[in-house]
Amino acid sequence: MKKNKDIGAQVVTLSIILNIALLILKGVVGLLTNSQALQADAVNSAGDTISSLAILFGIKYALKPIDEDYHYGYGKMEALTSLFVGIIILGSTVFLWSSIIKTIISGKYSEPSVWALIAAVIAIGVKIFLYLKTMKVGKKINSIAVQTNAKDHRNDIIATVGTVVAIGLSLIGSKAGILSFRYAETVAAAITSIFIVKAGIDIISSSTKMLMDAAPDDETLDSLAATVNNCDGVEDIDWLKCRTIGRGLLVDVAVEVDPELSIKEGHEIDSNIIKTIHDKFKTVMEVQVQINPDEDLL
Repeated sequence: MKKNKDIGAQVVTLSIILNIALLILKGVVGLLTNSQALQADAVNSAGDTISSLAILFGIKYALKPIDEDYHYGYGKMEALTSLFVGIIILGSTVFLWSSIIKTIISGKYSEPSVWALIAAVIAIGVKIFLYLKTMKVGKKINSIAVQTNAKDHRNDIIATVGTVVAIGLSLIGSKAGILSFRYAETVAAAITSIFIVKAGIDIISSSTKMLMDAAPDDETLDSLAATVNNCDGVEDIDWLKCRTIGRGLLVDVAVEVDPELSIKEGHEIDSNIIKTIHDKFKTVMEVQVQINPDEDLL
């Protein structure tokens, strides 16, 4: 697949464009209405733009073909950029809590605005669209970076819903004279930060696992083992190893065969195992097979 045709890069580019639009919308309306929650959300959109740019770079770099320096390609760049995004997401909570603490210490609060509420609702609609589209593409091409971008959109939905609730409560409190509602935006921001931290930790964890060559889930491993065991000529499996790199899997397996088989017959079993795995598992990029004699038959 050519890099300029990659649907992962295309959907992340769309994310960048819409994140910039939301940054302008939230920033302008937040400043004009003096909405603390919307201003914090604008800062979050700035972080989203940086994150999407990093992911786009990672995707394009990861699609570089195998060369003499990187025999397994550049797929791990997706995991590296996902790790970077996870750190940015965690870092964004620092700015959020800084604003929260300043409000608590000063005791000052801003008057709520209907325009701030409308801007936040529009942002939620845009982010729901981006999350559904980006996650669909991420799963389709098995890209950890694109799925990370989708998870970032999901975090934004949660954060902006909190903003909408907070502004709504502030408006109600202002009309009804309920003074305790004046801190609704601050409380919502604090609760939202908890979800953002969890999401950041999850992204860092999944990307670190890929960088450390962690095995895929047990279901995938069991299915791979069953597939190999069912191949003609395979008596048993000595070991099976698997790791994720970029959008695909690398599989290494050692099988036991009849020791009386010729080299040609052993090669045919090897080729059949590789073909069978590739046919059944579309995400497998490469398979290495080691043929060993079945010691029980010696």
